[in-house]
Amino acid sequence: MYLSVIFVLSGLAIVFLIIAKRLERKSGEQLIVFELISRGDRRVRDLAHAAACRYSEFKERAEFFVKKQLPLHSKSLLNKSHTLAGEKTDEFLAYIRNSKLLKKPDGLSEFFKNLDDFKKGNGEISDDFDYGSFPSQKEDDEVK
Repeated sequence: MYLSVIFVLSGLAIVFLIIAKRLERKSGEQLIVFELISRGDRRVRDLAHAAACRYSEFKERAEFFVKKQLPLHSKSLLNKSHTLAGEKTDEFLAYIRNSKLLKKPDGLSEFFKNLDDFKKGNGEISDDFDYGSFPSQKEDDEVK
């Protein structure tokens, strides 16, 4: 529906412009219709030129920001965060070193006791293994 209305209106506008152009040629004077069209054309051309200039300026500014400013700001932020993280880590480690949570009331932990037994020679890898202690194995190496 809308397309047919637009099609009819554009056809009427074309017919109107053709008739106006014939009248202009016969009279020799420029009609107001063509003067308005020329003014509109100049304004649109000026607006397009201004938009192209703004686009060019924006493109240059964006390129400068992305290539020059952004790396500097990100490097500065990274260095500041690295320094802050180091300071906070040192601060928290100072509190943890003498903490009661790390000290056990019974002395050495079970891991260190076992490690001490291992160093004394209990359970070395080079020890001979007694296969007869397992009931599932026979001396003739058959599996039950």
